[in-house]
Amino acid sequence: MEDIFVWAEIKELREKIAYHEKLYYEKAQPEISDFQFDKLVQQLKKLEEEYPQYKEISSPTARVGSDISHDSTVIEHKERMYSLDNAYSFEEIKTFLNKISPNIPEVTLEHKIDGFSVNLFYDNGDLQYATTRGNGFEGEIITANVKTINSIPQKIKYQKPIEIRGEIFLPISEFERINSEREKKLLNKFANPRNAAAGTIKLKNSSEVAKRKLDSMIYSVGFCEEKLINSQTELVTFLEHNKFKISHEIIATKQFEEIEQYCNHWEKERSNLSFEIDGIVIKVNDRRLQKKLGFTSKSPKWAIAYKFKAEEKTTELLDVKFQVGRTGAITPVAILKPVFVAGTTVSRATLHNQDEINRLDIHFHDQVVIIKSGEIIPKIIRVESHSRSAEAEKVIFPTNCPVCNAPLQKEDEGVISYCNNLNCQAQLYQRIKHFASRDAVDIDGLGDALVKQLIEKEIINSIEDIYQIDYRKVIILEKQAEKSVDNLKKAIEKSKTQKFHKILFGLGIRYVGAKTSTLLTQKFSDIDKLMSASVEELMQVDEIGEKIAESIHEFFGNEKNIKMIENLKELGLNFQSEEMVTNNILDGKTFLFTGSLEKFTRSEAKEMVENNGGKTLSAISKNLNYLVAGKKAGSKLAKAEKIPTIEIISEERFLEMIKQGK
Repeated sequence: MEDIFVWAEIKELREKIAYHEKLYYEKAQPEISDFQFDKLVQQLKKLEEEYPQYKEISSPTARVGSDISHDSTVIEHKERMYSLDNAYSFEEIKTFLNKISPNIPEVTLEHKIDGFSVNLFYDNGDLQYATTRGNGFEGEIITANVKTINSIPQKIKYQKPIEIRGEIFLPISEFERINSEREKKLLNKFANPRNAAAGTIKLKNSSEVAKRKLDSMIYSVGFCEEKLINSQTELVTFLEHNKFKISHEIIATKQFEEIEQYCNHWEKERSNLSFEIDGIVIKVNDRRLQKKLGFTSKSPKWAIAYKFKAEEKTTELLDVKFQVGRTGAITPVAILKPVFVAGTTVSRATLHNQDEINRLDIHFHDQVVIIKSGEIIPKIIRVESHSRSAEAEKVIFPTNCPVCNAPLQKEDEGVISYCNNLNCQAQLYQRIKHFASRDAVDIDGLGDALVKQLIEKEIINSIEDIYQIDYRKVIILEKQAEKSVDNLKKAIEKSKTQKFHKILFGLGIRYVGAKTSTLLTQKFSDIDKLMSASVEELMQVDEIGEKIAESIHEFFGNEKNIKMIENLKELGLNFQSEEMVTNNILDGKTFLFTGSLEKFTRSEAKEMVENNGGKTLSAISKNLNYLVAGKKAGSKLAKAEKIPTIEIISEERFLEMIKQGK
């Protein structure tokens, strides 16, 4: 019985890690810190070591996180790219060094740039192509964008084939300039320079990339026919000789005290740099010893990254605003005297809930200490109460909604206060934004600014009103050209045909995310069956516990919500699941898609495979039955051609297989 629970925990950890890898590498929108992510991986690694029967080569503990986007073109690296293991204390660094030798070998210390890994391939001195790190074995082509970066030479002195590796980053000054421009255009600001760099390097428009003035720091070599470098310090000299931008703060040492001093120095001084660093990379200097030590399945055994603690800064609390979310949740936000911390100017920080305000015993104009949690979200960690004025007024959590004045309520044993007035204007704005979002009904053109205008002008007062808009009034609004209004009209009409699970997600039921919506619509084929389900019936759905089931039941027990759904049904929205396939034509078959697909997207392909009983794989192996090759299929096609059991088929042939099962 214990094994069942262990397997469930391992599976859950792998799913969590995959979710956060996708946010970090593909979307550049991390929700947790590197430290929190590493803890998840360490927890999984420990379980896999204790229960080796559950080890898999596809586990996050055995592979590099992939930054390859869907529908991208990839090139195989000539020499594999790895990720670094992390250390969060000097004790962990000692353990790392002791594994190499009882006597500390000479190591180099250099800044760990908080950017985006790049692989540059040169031949005859010319830059042939540039790729991302990808999954370590192959990377996404970003050549045109890399050529806009002034610090990356397009010609070098060295003439033989060579892979050059380093980091692309965005200088802090450029990051602040870009965010300032985005704010003026009512666009979402980037969370930090790393996210901005990762998002920029994959833009389709190279002229837009050039405007953002990315920079680079080069520190490594991959494939090279010659053994021309004997140490890391020689490597740096070689790179500089070939006009690459390198760090001039690299040192070599055999003394542990110097390692501590270097790390401590730059942890304090990092805020004085013109770019973001999040730690120090420690490498064995002797490249022959590096080769002897080798690699694990995902990291070199001769290098480690010492990660800095979150940077703390003290500033003044000017005010506290109480925001109302789409579910009615009240979130207190601290308004701060602007302070520069961890690469950005911070003027707001979350206070979470009433319990947190009480714990901090926070008063207006207190001196507060903030960190950027995981270098992402500003957070107040403590109050310097000793410097508080005797007249300072205590921050009191409201008892009524700050927007509509309705009484606030708390769930039993909960910490979040809610406004349960569905007509609250603040909730309406957030609910409509959520409903129109890409993961929900996906109404292109219905962005933040337009939603605000539509509500303020009372053109819409509910979700149903989206489908009854008077477009003549929309044209009158500022900056709304006739063509953009016509496009909006088409997008709204198209959203009626969205799949049931996306519309259900768009309704904004508390605790019901995109995955839960999909599970519900697989169990309940239409909205009427779902609305009439009891708490017990809802709990029979995979991954739905009592809390979620009660929230769903409560939502459908509200007359206003039922009326909204009936109105949306009359307006033509789809509240019915697609007919489930019963003959499982692809049962037990495995598929992988490569190259540029023209007939469908990768997510649509995956859905078609799974709906017909098959499975999709992420890499070429003997377990693969079919490789569906689109245009410009690269290394995956070449690998598949060497395995006789893999059948290579076209998109048209794949669609024929699906039709046979209908």
